[in-house]
Amino acid sequence: MKKRLLALAVLLAVVAVVAVAGFAAAPESGLRPIAADSPCPAVGCASGACHGFGAVPEPDGVHEMVCPEAGCASVECHAWESLTGRYHQASDASLNMWILMPTVLVLGLWLLVRRSARGGARPVRGGAS
Repeated sequence: MKKRLLALAVLLAVVAVVAVAGFAAAPESGLRPIAADSPCPAVGCASGACHGFGAVPEPDGVHEMVCPEAGCASVECHAWESLTGRYHQASDASLNMWILMPTVLVLGLWLLVRRSARGGARPVRGGAS
């Protein structure tokens, strides 16, 4: 039971450090309340209503889109296909964050538990009885 609590404490500490580092590096990525003038999280448009990922509106000259790469706002988006399709594909950063990082964390916790198990119960070899 002590090993599980140690593993849980290490896991929570890693999650807390990653969250604090992320919020410190990009304060705008922190938790914020949703207001009436909040931009749409799908593509950053200010259409007044959130449409989600499945129903991204075409540029119509009224609602301008915010390009996620260059920060431009244009009704003629120079990368419309990548703007709408990018959110359904894993980028390198999300691959590192959501697949490789948990794998490394689990392997690290496994090694920690395995090493702590060896240190606590070592059999005595070659002793005379």
